[in-house]
Amino acid sequence: MDVIVRKSEVEGEAEVPPSKSYTHRALIAASLSPSSRISNPLISADTLATLSGCRKIGAEFVRKNSTWFVRGVDRITSSGYFNFENSGTTLRIFAGILSLSTSPVFSVLDGDSSLRKRPNRELALALKKLGAEVYGDGEFRAPISVRGVLKGGEVEMEAASSQFVSSLLFSLPMARWDSTLRVIRVKSQPYINITLDVLRSSGIKIEREESEYHISGDQKFKLREYTIPADFSSASYLIAAGLLAGKVRLKNVFDSEQGDKRIIDVCREMGGDIKWDREKGTVIARKSELEGIEVDAADIPDLVPTISVLAATARGETRIYNAEHLRIKEIDRIDGIVKNLKALNVEAEAKADGITVKGREGEFRGIVNSFGDHRMALAFSLLGLLGEVRCLKAEVVSVSFPGFFDTLKSLGADIIKL
Repeated sequence: MDVIVRKSEVEGEAEVPPSKSYTHRALIAASLSPSSRISNPLISADTLATLSGCRKIGAEFVRKNSTWFVRGVDRITSSGYFNFENSGTTLRIFAGILSLSTSPVFSVLDGDSSLRKRPNRELALALKKLGAEVYGDGEFRAPISVRGVLKGGEVEMEAASSQFVSSLLFSLPMARWDSTLRVIRVKSQPYINITLDVLRSSGIKIEREESEYHISGDQKFKLREYTIPADFSSASYLIAAGLLAGKVRLKNVFDSEQGDKRIIDVCREMGGDIKWDREKGTVIARKSELEGIEVDAADIPDLVPTISVLAATARGETRIYNAEHLRIKEIDRIDGIVKNLKALNVEAEAKADGITVKGREGEFRGIVNSFGDHRMALAFSLLGLLGEVRCLKAEVVSVSFPGFFDTLKSLGADIIKL
């Protein structure tokens, strides 16, 4: 599906979808607990991949309106073929969980063509050192084969992805021995904080001393209930719509461990008229004249497409740095962002660790491509509000924000689906 967004003003109120990151982790934690209730989970392509994996290991789910009742498993005995579609988070956390399986048969972890390009080498080597069997190509891209049993112990990791760390934090508490995980360097620390938040709610005890995690073995998950907060990554697109073309009021946007809440501060630094009432959970973003700034994206990689789109309209230059991990996302996002900006006659340059964008005035007209990446479609379609932009393969927004274009249309955007 292609989508055309035409010049229009937006105004109104919208509700932000639940957090994808929290939903993944809560569903997995519930599947490892005796009995749980998960309220307000995100139902999207990525979280459905997690749901499928949880069911395959034996968890049972019953849905009543916006609440899921879950009966989990007390031990991992699963094997066979797991297709995690486009979800890197799911594949990586399940690589750790399935390394605990007592089945003599290998589990094969696979996904779509995009997921098959993403490396998992550091995680695979760590799992092998801790007692599991893992086989794959040189970078351990999907499909990879995993067999237990993960025993625990000491391991050191230089993690290209925070998901590698989250995988071990989920699996090592169920290992036989106590473990120490040393993380030499990692980007996107807030995603690890989300993992730790869900684990605490599940009764899992992990002691952290700077870059070391001390994890007792033979622990049991005991998540009872969990309510998923709003997703700040998804909120960023609606905030951007308000800053670019009108006024948007968002509901139920309460604080959490998400690093992407920094979108509020980034927009303010750019001169955006934005207010966040943390007590009421409301965010109001109004049309603003923006200024270029410098942004350290080490902990906020998923915000970079949104910031780049705002930068395209800002006076002066915006420099986004510490973002080299964007090259191992669903696509090479640095390359994709630069291509789309240039397609709309915006000056942009890819750097080794980020992007520089020189904003301009006037309308934005042209064709952009999602390249199969949901965040590219979500962000770049917004520039159509200032002209006319056709986004190719826009259906990919279903990965994290299935009703995005309907929400944007309800706010007054002129949208045509082809």
